[in-house]
Amino acid sequence: MKLLLQLTNVSAGYGDEPVLKDINFSVHEQDYIGIIGPNGGGKTTLIKILLGLLKPLSGQVTRYEEARGSFAGYLPQQSQIDTRFPITVRDIVLSGLMSAKGKFRSYNGDDRLMAEMMLEKMGISHLANRTARELSGGQLQRVFISRALISSPKILILDEPGTYVDNRFESDLYKLLEELNHKMAILMVTHDVGTISYYVKTIACVNTYLHYHQSNIITEEQLEAYNCPLQIITHGDVPHTVLQKHEHTHDHSHD
Repeated sequence: MKLLLQLTNVSAGYGDEPVLKDINFSVHEQDYIGIIGPNGGGKTTLIKILLGLLKPLSGQVTRYEEARGSFAGYLPQQSQIDTRFPITVRDIVLSGLMSAKGKFRSYNGDDRLMAEMMLEKMGISHLANRTARELSGGQLQRVFISRALISSPKILILDEPGTYVDNRFESDLYKLLEELNHKMAILMVTHDVGTISYYVKTIACVNTYLHYHQSNIITEEQLEAYNCPLQIITHGDVPHTVLQKHEHTHDHSHD
């Protein structure tokens, strides 16, 4: 699989003390990675680095040539979405093209047709002229997934997609992601390890350092080798993941 993105010895933060230290991490085509870790462990900072919104304090972030242009789509946490801004659903979806087009270029007919197609695919074309404040949590999720996908990104990053209230669409979302994974890499930040372990291919634990697991199932032997923070979640028949706390090691990029 082609290499899309690589972090090499990256440390990052917002002051003198890094939030992330010595991160070695790579993303390839069709990767499907669950990103877990405690609050304050650095997951949000890692997302900002991956999206290019934060420059590392040290180390190197490499986006490979074939991944430039529509590089990453992003679905934020619901708490990060300001629903007070009076913008229509259609324009929210179109804003997903902004990074590729530039801030001062207007949308053309092809752009608007693509937005309509995305809304139709998500089953929300009837909401095109509504504003965000008029929508339910599940409807908002559909809108922001449409925005994340409209530019046909190489990498899709989702931050706690399970925080939305529409549980019925959550099941549809995982089916959609499985389909999309044939065309793009997916990185999903979540606390719900028990559920996502059924869908993701590998898991990255972030707690200042990053520890990469080349499977969605963690054995006791792997726990000792990878040194992960504690998190134990299981959901009945869904395969469960058990993660325990150990001392860190640094290099957990994958080939």
